Amino acid sequence: MKYLKIVAALLLAGIIIIFISAPTVYMKSFFDGITVWAYNVLPALFPFAVISALLVKLLPSAKRSATQRLFGITCDHVLAISLLCGYPLGAKAIADSNADVDSATRMCAFCSTAGPVFIIATVGAKLLNSPSATIVILVSQVLGATFNGFVFKPISGNERIITLPLHSSVNLGDTVTNSALSVISVGGLIAIFYMITDMLKSFLPPALQNNVAFNFAIGLLEMTNGLIAISKTAPLTVATVLASALLSFGGLCVLAQCYAFLDKKDIPFGKMLTMKITQCLFTTVVSIVLTAILLR
Repeated sequence: MKYLKIVAALLLAGIIIIFISAPTVYMKSFFDGITVWAYNVLPALFPFAVISALLVKLLPSAKRSATQRLFGITCDHVLAISLLCGYPLGAKAIADSNADVDSATRMCAFCSTAGPVFIIATVGAKLLNSPSATIVILVSQVLGATFNGFVFKPISGNERIITLPLHSSVNLGDTVTNSALSVISVGGLIAIFYMITDMLKSFLPPALQNNVAFNFAIGLLEMTNGLIAISKTAPLTVATVLASALLSFGGLCVLAQCYAFLDKKDIPFGKMLTMKITQCLFTTVVSIVLTAILLR
């Protein structure tokens, strides 16, 4: 851990030095990241986050828990927020719940997905422009998270009931404010990682920008940037599978967004990273199968 902190400190110091060496260039790069967020993420995330949060607050508690049957933890409201709103609001719901460290960690295995509106409106319609590809990605995200939840299901039969402060009141102001703060934090991190991506590109040959593998690697750093690049450089079938993988893993930027909320639960970052890797593997396998069936 000591050496990891030293490496992280050196990397951050390097980013500061590079920024100072060409502040005008990287200020523009940061602004470009804000633009990407504003055009591709904000319209899909903010309205749906507010509406979905209000909807979940109004829903009555189910008499039978689907998540208890599937994953051994009663956390249906948390899963609903994750599936409806996506990153990082699912992580925020986990952080706001009464879950202990072990339960919160296990919930990260299946309450951590990309939002359906972002997948449909941005990835499917804007980038891939294919209804079939959109279906493949949507189904693979849900199944990948489900399989991942099975893997990390508690071995013991003790029921774990997770609650959220949902039903005390339906406060529109608080809901809008919390959603806005969450979405703004997403925008800030996207812009920072977008800038770091441009810094990395400045040290590499420009020809790499047309390389699909390189663009996928960029997506592992900042997901939205990688999705845009892959959609421009890869055939539809390849782009669909790679987009499914990136959306499932989220990239380091999304992991940072989620961990900004989950840190207060003392969830080990290494454990969360392991869960995201296994979820990505499950999602990728499912997307390969569905692509072979629907995108011949």
